Amino acid sequence: MSDLERDDPRLLINAAIDGELDAAGAIGVERRLAEDPNLAKEHARLIAVQKALRGLPRERAPEALRARILAMAAPAPAQRAGVVAFRPRRRLAQLTALAASLALGVVIGAGGLSVLSLRDGAEVAEKAVVADYVRSRISGRPIDLASNDRHNVKPWLAGKVAVPTVVADLSAEGFILAGGRVDVVDNQPVATLVYQRREHMIDLTQTPARGEAASDPRREMVDGYALSRWTEAGRRFIAISDLPASELDVFVAAFRRAAAVEREDQPSATP
Repeated sequence: MSDLERDDPRLLINAAIDGELDAAGAIGVERRLAEDPNLAKEHARLIAVQKALRGLPRERAPEALRARILAMAAPAPAQRAGVVAFRPRRRLAQLTALAASLALGVVIGAGGLSVLSLRDGAEVAEKAVVADYVRSRISGRPIDLASNDRHNVKPWLAGKVAVPTVVADLSAEGFILAGGRVDVVDNQPVATLVYQRREHMIDLTQTPARGEAASDPRREMVDGYALSRWTEAGRRFIAISDLPASELDVFVAAFRRAAAVEREDQPSATP
């Protein structure tokens, strides 16, 4: 019997969800999930809980702690010859992550799953979208349904999310629809479309706007990723990618044009 088979299966699936297993270990877990329906159910439960937690309100770190972290991130004195100086921006990012881990812990029993975070003023929805983007790339499973046909993706999402999903074919503009998946934002399932441009991926998440007025795209950089957010037709759209920000702007403009055409063709579908 291998070490993998002797290990506690619940510890193994937590390690798999957190991306802590090597390739052989991940394959072993996939095999066990296929063989054990109860274990597969527990794995699905933990994934759902992990996603739901990302939408919970988060406490802001005490100002004193934030001030100490920022003070620690001040540029260090010049290093002696031959030693590469530590980059202040990189140091600030690392120390901000440290502050996040100190600020708040939310721990769930029975699965050993924990989420530690620091609220930095960004929208909860945006933080959840960034987390889902990173998680999906680390797990190697960014898509639940792989298809470049909008007529396959749209009906597949229809029975899984509350708001009808706008799905656009942007292949003529160089953005290929790769498929879609269901994420959880603010404790509710939402649709995320996945587009591909060269070796890069773009996630576009659509959530209910909850009475928000229509707004033009607002672009920012979050954790090194370009993110654009806008509201129209009763939906909030959040696009994120590791593409250059200028290319994400091109994607957003192309999607909005296609969405406007779809609304004109199907006016009754607008919520």
